[in-house]
Amino acid sequence: MAKPKVMMALRDAVSIESLVRLACQLSHGMQADLIALHVVEVPLVTPLDAPEEAIDRSGRELLAQAKRAAEKLSVSISTELMRARDAGEAIVGVAKDRGVELLVIGHHKPHAHTLGEALLGGIARYVAHHAPCRVIVQIPAPDQP
Repeated sequence: MAKPKVMMALRDAVSIESLVRLACQLSHGMQADLIALHVVEVPLVTPLDAPEEAIDRSGRELLAQAKRAAEKLSVSISTELMRARDAGEAIVGVAKDRGVELLVIGHHKPHAHTLGEALLGGIARYVAHHAPCRVIVQIPAPDQP
């Protein structure tokens, strides 16, 4: 039987340490391989295969930061950077293709436009409803006064 897989979808560096810590703990408890994914959302006017290295730079840096955070916890992770028009669809697609058993995604509440986005966020909500596996959404604690 294949080893289970846990995937964490990384969006930005705001809560990367806590998201990596959570995903490492969960993957350890499941004796699972851990995958870190970052999706670069590419606008329609830019081809997905554009050779522009600047498109991927921040994503590569984010994945390197996640790898370093996991190494501090003595956990080895594989990383994947992909380009897509819609991050939610891409995350769900990778989870299906890889046979992921648990998906860990972060959410912070910057500028919600609808009630649904205020409660969970567009990408996190899409992933939670369409993923082929269990999903844990990490919501940061409120700022302390």
